[in-house]
Amino acid sequence: MKLILGQLKAAFFQLFATPKHRTILIVFVLLAALVSVSELAIAKLFGHIILAEETLPKSQLIIYIGSFLLLFIVVRTAHFVQRIYRVNVFDNAFKETNLELKKRKMLWRWKLAFELTTILSKLTSLVVVVVFLTILNWRFGIINIIVIVVILQIFGRLFKKQLKVQRKFVKARIEKMHVPHAIRFGARIRSGELGNLISGIAMLILMVALLGLGISGSIKAANTIVLFFGIRMQNSNLSAIAIGLMRFAKAKIRSV
Repeated sequence: MKLILGQLKAAFFQLFATPKHRTILIVFVLLAALVSVSELAIAKLFGHIILAEETLPKSQLIIYIGSFLLLFIVVRTAHFVQRIYRVNVFDNAFKETNLELKKRKMLWRWKLAFELTTILSKLTSLVVVVVFLTILNWRFGIINIIVIVVILQIFGRLFKKQLKVQRKFVKARIEKMHVPHAIRFGARIRSGELGNLISGIAMLILMVALLGLGISGSIKAANTIVLFFGIRMQNSNLSAIAIGLMRFAKAKIRSV
């Protein structure tokens, strides 16, 4: 995990040389975290509406449903703006660095920038989700944190291995040695999908833990629904990080 954070930090300062663009990127990452919190809030509101539908006054029910729809629209819009506007930020940041790079190197820098922002956003969202779930239920939160730490350690090993593999491919290209496409693409895809599989297994473990705590009465019904959505969101973030790290490794080695 230390290797992952070190490589992300190095790429961050390499790609965004000015404080202005670093600040903008940080804002984008925080916006992604805000989207995650909002989606969990939507899940909690949705659970409250479903479970209390028969006891809530009609006027209050309408307010809840209206709030649910409004919050959903705002979150989706914020996510859209964050994804689209970052292209302009990358373009301006690269222009201000005044680096004379070959087209091939610049292409890989663009790919590296996209993977960097995606991974940072997913990691920040992951932290926010973990904190949110821990606040909802500390017992489940402790189990969740242990599982996440183990997964990220495994991701770190896969990432380290992928960096070595990509260096070998670059060396082979320089020495004009032919490497079949199946090997070049397969190495990255296998590592990414292995990480995806591991995150899926972790989700299954957490689901069993959630069911156990729910049956024992340690978690309220409304919170169980939110925790379920949180686990799904967490798994989505971990899957994106696993696949993104392998693409990041490739772009990192080829952009130097």
